[in-house]
Amino acid sequence: MILHLIRNVLLSILIVYMISCSGMTISDTKPIPSGFVQNATIILPFQPKKIRFCIFTNSFIVLDKLKNVLYRIDEKGKILQRIGEFGFDQGQFVHISDFAVDSFGNIFVVDDVANVVVQFDDFGQFVNSFTPMEMTEPELIAVQDTGELLIYDSFANQVFCFTKKNDIRFKFGKFYLDHPQKICTTLEVNYIADAGANTIFCFDSFGGLLHEVTPSNALVDITSTKNFYYYLDNETTLYVARRMSFEPRPLGKVADVINVTKPTAIIAFHSSIGVLEGNKLHVLQLIVN
Repeated sequence: MILHLIRNVLLSILIVYMISCSGMTISDTKPIPSGFVQNATIILPFQPKKIRFCIFTNSFIVLDKLKNVLYRIDEKGKILQRIGEFGFDQGQFVHISDFAVDSFGNIFVVDDVANVVVQFDDFGQFVNSFTPMEMTEPELIAVQDTGELLIYDSFANQVFCFTKKNDIRFKFGKFYLDHPQKICTTLEVNYIADAGANTIFCFDSFGGLLHEVTPSNALVDITSTKNFYYYLDNETTLYVARRMSFEPRPLGKVADVINVTKPTAIIAFHSSIGVLEGNKLHVLQLIVN
């Protein structure tokens, strides 16, 4: 009888523990960065409009602000490849509004004029293109860890989640978004930087709002890894938070470390944060105590 009671108590404790830990992954135990130091400055061959990092090929994918074309660039600033070209045929685009890179090196380009999403592989070769259904003005794109695409339509003012078969899985954000500027993802969490609301909206993998983060100063940009998300404000203060946290902590002021006044974007890669200003990508090495 006593043994039976002890077994039931232990079983109850185990169930409670499993429930409390059900939302945790290895990313929740990884040490959070506590600061940064200057590492290097990469001089890019032109001024990028947008920049992403491809972990699969260890290279930057960069959108040329003037020529409206993508380039692959190495960590020394050397152009390795031109990806795609202007036109209306397969593998071509009229105007790139945004692009994203998945963990296998696939590149997804949103053409907001032709209303099409164009996919290239890790070699920069054309793979596929599709017209996102029910969308009029596709503007932003991100790739979840599941491989599903998140595309923001400015006309509908909401984000559409597309499966790998290009079917709509769900929509979200319509009643929250004002003027989104970027979508980032981590494990099971999606972040939308909204310049109009000066807010970072955090949604779960089903489009449910988890929480909102409102910076005290104007938001410049956000970036993310599978473990954390980061944001930079117009005072050049860099913040970090775990993927589920709604309380980012400051890492420091970038302007105190490097000569930067008006950065336009940040990008996480390896254990570093790149801060873009003009054609310079300042590399900050993250410090973990």
